[in-house]
Amino acid sequence: MAASAGSIPKQESAWKRYQNQQWGYCVSYPSRWLKGDAFDGAGIFIETGAKRHSKPVAEINIEALANQEGEARQPALTLVESLESHFDGMKKFEHAEQLEILEKREMQFSGNSALFTKDRYYDPQNRARWIEEIILAKRKETLYRLQLECQPDQLTRFEPVFLHFLSTFELDCSTGH
Repeated sequence: MAASAGSIPKQESAWKRYQNQQWGYCVSYPSRWLKGDAFDGAGIFIETGAKRHSKPVAEINIEALANQEGEARQPALTLVESLESHFDGMKKFEHAEQLEILEKREMQFSGNSALFTKDRYYDPQNRARWIEEIILAKRKETLYRLQLECQPDQLTRFEPVFLHFLSTFELDCSTGH
């Protein structure tokens, strides 16, 4: 994903395994980060601050979404439409302002078609700028969204953690992990 990924900081060297039985995927995450369930059981978020118990400066999350045709027989969203829907939600619910797409490209992720984006926005509630890296991958009728959000001055620290997180992502996990 990034040529200058760097190495994982020492404080993120121990990892735990998460398995989502309902959606059939698993991933590893830094054990010192705070983990919580999200998206009605379809995912998790993990976050960390500059120091233990301080305000979060980075968050990684993963979500699985059923991407099926609805009752109105509308076609499932494309990766680009899913990304646009994500941005619309950010603007509406998180009040993201000054959203700027820095990079956007198609790729393969876990053997599936995917879309990578990197964007920057201003959050007026926190009075802070954020960088967000997103991978949207579609497999069969499921859309997976894997995301890193951090403050711009923290990107060099957290991007290697996100890359490692992505490298541990598996579909069709056996219960033995």
